[in-house]
Amino acid sequence: MRHGISGGILRRAAEGILAVTEKRRALDEVLDECPEEFRRSVSHLLFNYFRRRRFVDSELAARLERPPASRIHALLRAAAAQLYFQSAIAPESAVNVAVELAKREHAAGFVNAVLRRMLEQRKTPPDDPDSVLPEPLLAAWKQRFSAEELREQTETILTEPRFALRACRDFPPPAGAEPLPGWGGFRFFAADPATVLGAAAFRRGEWYIQDPATSLAPSLPDYTQVASALDLCAAPGGKTLMLAEKLRSGARLVAADRSAKRQQLTRENCNLRGVTAEIAVAEPRELAGSFDLVFADVPCGNSGVFRRRPDAMWRFSPERRSELAALQREILAEAARLTAPGGQLVYATCSIEPEENELNVGAFLADHPGFQLLKSRLLLPSPVNDGAFAALLIRRDG
Repeated sequence: MRHGISGGILRRAAEGILAVTEKRRALDEVLDECPEEFRRSVSHLLFNYFRRRRFVDSELAARLERPPASRIHALLRAAAAQLYFQSAIAPESAVNVAVELAKREHAAGFVNAVLRRMLEQRKTPPDDPDSVLPEPLLAAWKQRFSAEELREQTETILTEPRFALRACRDFPPPAGAEPLPGWGGFRFFAADPATVLGAAAFRRGEWYIQDPATSLAPSLPDYTQVASALDLCAAPGGKTLMLAEKLRSGARLVAADRSAKRQQLTRENCNLRGVTAEIAVAEPRELAGSFDLVFADVPCGNSGVFRRRPDAMWRFSPERRSELAALQREILAEAARLTAPGGQLVYATCSIEPEENELNVGAFLADHPGFQLLKSRLLLPSPVNDGAFAALLIRRDG
């Protein structure tokens, strides 16, 4: 039975690697489809693979004359990550499980030979940026960070993030939870996930799982005169809940997003916590009206959350960064259209790239002279928080 579970974990991990590397799917999507009985182990294996992909792939490449078929290559990648980074199964047993799975592909002997050589010659994975970061990311970050800063960012990516939550409204945190720094008066804590996920308070919606960095953008506006607010890219609703806590009683709150599936989560999150919000499934360009506060937490390259989304590192490129920046400027322009005269506009990302942040805001201001930048802040990833960027602008014209 145990062998069957181990085989299921490794097979699912190999399928996940194949889906992310070949089909360009996000790791989060892959794990959402993983059976509950395997999810935790598969998640641990895949996160370690993508954090250490450069090392694992180089170790395999040194033992391969040429890349094998994609399914076998994915199995080798998953098994190699298991050999190095998963302690729940002995390395020799991990090899046996991989060989058994390879029989279906008529590659048992080949897989056995590669993994046995790797097992015999196993070495300590290096932690330096040149051995961890993908080449395009490494080149970009070497241009903007000092050697010490680059090392710190690499260490953060390799560090398992703490399980963090926000205590909603004035609800008490879990017993024994450790306070974490946040912004805007929002209260964050590090806690034991098993305790949290099994608690009645969590099921009642008193706690919301999110990183303290998410509070940076909602901390910027002045809410005292806001009678209407629009969360432009709302799903799954974490920042919508924050806005609801800051808005005065009776204020109108609209939560919009293009994804009907993810908006269902927004609706569930709001209903669970008694938040009254209009849930809209729409692209920004499809929305109409004007709002005292428009909140645009836009799609981004995720460079502030690589430790939580390590697969995103491997999608980084200057070209993709430019494409994202163009999309962000389009959304920001629509947000400006929806901002009432005298209203506030918050632009936010979970990226730390200037092209997606400060440079985008600068380009927006050049094209929209009726807006003024009041303040902005860049938060770099650290052991206690993810990375984030937020800017608060005000519309001055009529």
